Amino acid sequence: MYRFFFFIVLLCFFGTTDTTHAQIVQENTLPDWLTQNKALTTGVLQVPENHDEPNGRQIHIAYAVMKAKEPVEGAYPLIFFSGGPGGETLDEGLLGYLIEHPFRQDRDVILFDQRGIGLSSALPDMSFDSFDILATDADPEIELALTRKMISEYRLKCEEGQIEPAHYNTRQSARDVGMLFKHLGYAKYNLFGGSYGTRLARVVQDFFPEMVHTSVLDSPAPLSGDFLLNRLDSYSLSLSRIFEYCANTPECNAEYPELKADYFKAIARLGESPLEVTLRDSIPFVINAQDGVYLIRRLLYQANSREKAPELIHAFLNGSGEVLQEVLDFEYRLTGGLNLTMLLSVEKYENFNPANTAEKIGEAYQQHPLVPVELGFFDAFYQAGMDWHSGHMPLGERHFQDSDIPSLIFVNRYDPVTPPENGRLFQERLSQGTLLILDEGGHGGGNQDCKDQVIVRFMDHPEQPLDVSCLNVYKE
Repeated sequence: MYRFFFFIVLLCFFGTTDTTHAQIVQENTLPDWLTQNKALTTGVLQVPENHDEPNGRQIHIAYAVMKAKEPVEGAYPLIFFSGGPGGETLDEGLLGYLIEHPFRQDRDVILFDQRGIGLSSALPDMSFDSFDILATDADPEIELALTRKMISEYRLKCEEGQIEPAHYNTRQSARDVGMLFKHLGYAKYNLFGGSYGTRLARVVQDFFPEMVHTSVLDSPAPLSGDFLLNRLDSYSLSLSRIFEYCANTPECNAEYPELKADYFKAIARLGESPLEVTLRDSIPFVINAQDGVYLIRRLLYQANSREKAPELIHAFLNGSGEVLQEVLDFEYRLTGGLNLTMLLSVEKYENFNPANTAEKIGEAYQQHPLVPVELGFFDAFYQAGMDWHSGHMPLGERHFQDSDIPSLIFVNRYDPVTPPENGRLFQERLSQGTLLILDEGGHGGGNQDCKDQVIVRFMDHPEQPLDVSCLNVYKE
């Protein structure tokens, strides 16, 4: 279950604590651990960097097909869409996890790294440089200046590599998938997306409906959102529900009777006296006020967030606690599995609003009293990232099309990233969409064995009623 939680967050780095990025490959060159796996058929597909200029610069998409253990006629393959944006899929840990997974029992499973990521044509990755900025004791003004400098340096790297970051977005990636569909030659496909992968899956569903049998969308990420402002919304909602849960749960309330007040005290204390922590015995990290909010939000990704969030708040308040190492290690491993340059390229194109000036952002904070300081990393990344590239999806086009493809949507009630409202937005344009709001914490996760069973039955017989009795479905 722990591994699959990370799969929903990013679909990357399964079963490993190695934070080095996957080897960047030349076209038609893949690592031995992938090509020598007898369960796989692997390949590299050439695609245009800009599909509107098919004869222009070419890039490559690396893929692997895991053959079914006991193929069943008519069982369409399952194709995974990683999250992030920027999460890798072609990963040794993930392959090992899927070898015995029920998804693979009677159908092929297709994995690929999206453009800009991992074993496909990868963008130069600013992830660890960004982590270093997060780890310093920088106030919001300095953090913004450092982030602007970092982004400028990576823009130059892309220019030197003749890479156009504006072409690394969901629409272009979806057209890559269309070419991959044609290349692989299956009659239809079952789509499975987690987090950002749900956005890509939905665009694929819109672009190539004739190729899609079913669509499974876990932790839905819409096109209509705003990179920063929606995070303020979802964090505030999730944290308020944590406070409500603790107040109404005798064990939690007994241990943390003033949790909400303690939260504000903790953030204020970090503002006055930042915590100096050493991660993995060698990496210095200073937690100031905006970092504190950021790390609480990050902890809310986890399935046990209702129990751990109060613990982290009190660790900030008291200046110590094992949970500090846990959340920082979690952040570091996420950094190692994410190409942040790809994330910025995608989100700048379709989830940044250039009309949101610093003044408007300040007004938005006034509407969110549970965010008493700037949201660490995201605030600076949003403001500095406005200049990353010139690509911009028109606001009026930031929505999915109506679809009658059978679609199954999962979302957790306490999710700090993709809240239940996202599931409702998805369902609005899905005439055959089923939304399951789970009374669970975290981003993804839940009763994974049950979810797997439900998903397999749905893919096999989307026309039949779903038995979801084993799931902890929230009754609104």
